[in-house]
Amino acid sequence: MKSGRRHCLTATAALVAGGRGIALAEGTAASITATLLDGKPFASEALKGKVLVVNFWATWCGPCREEMPALDAWYRARREQGVEVLALSVDELADDARVREAAQPYSFPAAMMKTAKLSGFGRIWRMPVTAVFDRSGRLVKQDWFIQPKLDAATLDAVVKPLL
Repeated sequence: MKSGRRHCLTATAALVAGGRGIALAEGTAASITATLLDGKPFASEALKGKVLVVNFWATWCGPCREEMPALDAWYRARREQGVEVLALSVDELADDARVREAAQPYSFPAAMMKTAKLSGFGRIWRMPVTAVFDRSGRLVKQDWFIQPKLDAATLDAVVKPLL
């Protein structure tokens, strides 16, 4: 999205797009490789055996920014249980400094989606959207628009059975 269009896509847009935030069917394997904001490499394939939560967000998306502290608190409390979180910013590469500043307080790694390689993913139809992958790398959950903001209870309901 161009920086001039600073709004989040709505649940209405998600419904028009078939009710999915990501064009990826549940049960499908996908992979992500990226260079994290701290320069380290990320490969979802290296996380086999762990549950992966991928959060697509942007600095200009208010709801995205509102749910990140809850996602971080949840991750800090559960990362020793075999959970990893990756935040993929859909911001433009020119907004790298803003993304780094926004992501700095959080304990989970972040990367720019424009420099990542996503295999098996389609277009991201709305934001915020979060996808959960099981220990074998298969998509378990991606639609959260019934409860648009993630919280610990919502994440636990999906992730705890996978641990």
